[in-house]
Amino acid sequence: MLDGELLDVLSTEGKAGGGYCTSLPDYEVPFIFANFNGTQEDVEVVTHEAGHAFAGYLNRKRVPLSSCWPSMEACEVHSMSMEFFAWPWAEGFFGEDTRKFYYSHLSGALTFIPYGTMVDHFQHIIYEQPDLTPAQRHGVWKELMGIYMPWMRLDGEIPFYSEGEHWQLKHHIYSSPFYYIDYCLAQTVSLEFWAMIQKDLPDAWRHYMAYASQGGSATFTDLLKNAGLKSPFEESCLREVCQAAREWLANFDLTGIA
Repeated sequence: MLDGELLDVLSTEGKAGGGYCTSLPDYEVPFIFANFNGTQEDVEVVTHEAGHAFAGYLNRKRVPLSSCWPSMEACEVHSMSMEFFAWPWAEGFFGEDTRKFYYSHLSGALTFIPYGTMVDHFQHIIYEQPDLTPAQRHGVWKELMGIYMPWMRLDGEIPFYSEGEHWQLKHHIYSSPFYYIDYCLAQTVSLEFWAMIQKDLPDAWRHYMAYASQGGSATFTDLLKNAGLKSPFEESCLREVCQAAREWLANFDLTGIA
């Protein structure tokens, strides 16, 4: 990808926002588009999209071409898991702040699940009740925040947040209805990979390759089963990965981390 200039990740004047991975099937190569802004998210975005690119490259010769990629929740497993497989190279990006990144990345992945579920719940309500006023939609979001993310302040000094308008920042709600629950399913599986990495990295990678190399040849749950992974639809899966992450975070040495 570097040799073929298939990475367009630096922010430039007039460039569209966002980040994604796509493929150029005529050339059998992936292509990553992003906008770096000098934050932790730069690393998370490029490793995330690299997961999509890697899976796409593994399956570039599949026939028919439509079977190269699986369903969206299955695709997001490629990317969200690759973020964790990239941890051994984090020091090259963060230097002395690497440990801070580990803590932030894992805790963010864990708290994303209730947030992403809330986004899905919010969409169900507003589509079931299309006549809600803007103020009522804000009220729904604020109420759900209290349920799914009770650690967040709902009485802040910035009205945009304190009055429940924060949902408007999530473009998926406008552009890709009901896509966000796919991220939650995939995040659960990525945490399963994270837990496996902590015990045996080579074994975890074997499971990842078994998963990613299947492309879109099977349904999400069958892809997982074929790779020896648990389904996030099983309560035990979510419970186990959350417990493993919670213990790791609770025992993490925060000395020197501001």
